[in-house]
Amino acid sequence: MSIVGFILKASYQLSRHRIGPLRLNLVPLLFALVSSLIWRAGGLTGEQTALIIVLCLTLVLVTLLAKRQGFIVFRGRQLSSSPNPPELAPDEKVAVRATGQFEVRGERRYFVEVIADFATMETREHIVMGRMLAPRFLVGAPKGDAGWWYIFFKPHTIREIEVGQVHFGLRDRPAIKLGYSTKERKAEPVYLSFDDPFQMQRVLEDLRRDANLVTRPPQSAGSTP
Repeated sequence: MSIVGFILKASYQLSRHRIGPLRLNLVPLLFALVSSLIWRAGGLTGEQTALIIVLCLTLVLVTLLAKRQGFIVFRGRQLSSSPNPPELAPDEKVAVRATGQFEVRGERRYFVEVIADFATMETREHIVMGRMLAPRFLVGAPKGDAGWWYIFFKPHTIREIEVGQVHFGLRDRPAIKLGYSTKERKAEPVYLSFDDPFQMQRVLEDLRRDANLVTRPPQSAGSTP
């Protein structure tokens, strides 16, 4: 069980959802303000008010630090691999969870561990197709996020490939970190995590096939977006 991953995931969810115009990760500030008003009215002691304010500010600080981290931690490590995994066929989709800057119709959004598919076209262009589900209950995601979002990159733009694990939620997942750059943008990190390490190995070999690089050696230190 990953406590860090749980905190990162909770912070991400709170930062994405709203009650009216207010993001949930900022709601503790409202509680801190209300508690100070109640204290002025004599409803709380000074010690109680101070404790509430400290707790609220701590919660907000944690979510802001998680945001600075990109809401995800990647740690490079050597993972067991299968010899000679079958190559991906053109347009074959592999189920992944993806993190990075997605685009659609000129809009860009940063999503974390989105349900997605990875595929390589006949032209060898790689595509990550992420699906953002429609919001449920009374608290919804930002408008316009529901639907399909995409990351496109070509083999010659890949600058880094590293294998390891991502920490997001209670369970760590085997993952690939790759960095690609274009004339317009530099050092765009993408994280692909997998339920099945065998499928991860297939995607890894596909990415390395004509990227003109070798997998970066695993590191013990954490890596951030």
